[in-house]
Amino acid sequence: MKIASTSFIGLLALNLLASTLGYAHCPLCTAGAGVVALGAAQLGVGSMSVGIFLGAFAVALGLWAARFLKKQYVPRQKVVLAILSFATTIFPLQAVLTDYSSVYLPFWGEFGKTLLINLFVVGGIIGGVLMLLSPYLSRKLALARGGEMYPFQGMVITLVLLVSAAVVIELSV
Repeated sequence: MKIASTSFIGLLALNLLASTLGYAHCPLCTAGAGVVALGAAQLGVGSMSVGIFLGAFAVALGLWAARFLKKQYVPRQKVVLAILSFATTIFPLQAVLTDYSSVYLPFWGEFGKTLLINLFVVGGIIGGVLMLLSPYLSRKLALARGGEMYPFQGMVITLVLLVSAAVVIELSV
């Protein structure tokens, strides 16, 4: 866990140092999701909740990095970078943050089947989806307000979604 924390802090510092120009709230969301995930792991929060924040961090990092490419090299480049960032962040960490649950499927085969589910990966997927959903919700809120946005509206919506999901999961699991 210590190696992952050190690597994470190093990547976060490199991200902050390498950025030259900030657009909207993307770097703030990225840094916010990363810092919250690191803090959650240090406080002993469940791996599914940590996965939510790291999944959101990974997707946000991929979407943010896609903004710097002026030319489109592959179709749907923005989505490809978000998926690549997610995969290279979440899947290597699943070996460190191992927490499994099982689901029994009685209708599968003659005797049923039990599937093992990595809760960290499931949390990462939830966090990634919430990160993709937050700009949509921010636009909807801005349209409802006649095109005006609250200060740091995108960042607030993203963090509220992530923290709410983590709280619900921590209270239910």
